[in-house]
Amino acid sequence: MKKLCIDPGHGLGNVRGNVYDPGAISAGVSEADIVLQYALAIRWLAKERGHDVFLTRDDANDITPVGNRNELAQGAGCQVFISLHCNSGVVAANGTETYFRDAEDKALAQKINTAVVNALQFRDRGVKSERESQHSRLAVLDFRGPACLLELGFISNQANREKLLLRSSRLAVGNAILDVVEKL
Repeated sequence: MKKLCIDPGHGLGNVRGNVYDPGAISAGVSEADIVLQYALAIRWLAKERGHDVFLTRDDANDITPVGNRNELAQGAGCQVFISLHCNSGVVAANGTETYFRDAEDKALAQKINTAVVNALQFRDRGVKSERESQHSRLAVLDFRGPACLLELGFISNQANREKLLLRSSRLAVGNAILDVVEKL
């Protein structure tokens, strides 16, 4: 398997120095906490399969500026980069979507999106170019190699949030992502 970097989005130093960025918050649950739990599950599952996975942060105290995360991954010898996030929006908004930067990334984004939609059984919101995101530029997609930004589901949607908080969902998503990366 190619060496995988999992970037649990947001966290300490995400945008400004020593400030903790929780990302979206809904019902007392933060995006940063959810995606960190997914990243830790993926790393554990990868170890069980005999693979090494690099995390850009593995706790709430790691200072990892968003603009440096791709460099951390490159320095760790990673060949594939997946940034984990949760969407937030109107209560009715739901589903999984994945962002990519270029044609090389689009193939990875499509495979990851399909696998995660199947694992979570969420609405498939598709794959989208970085230009289609609400942000003009996604710095984590500056990684040199296949990269994508995965929006697992909507933290603002009660049904999505409740399912995202389940251990069984973390394991299903982790296995789905690893199955894709093992075939690259």
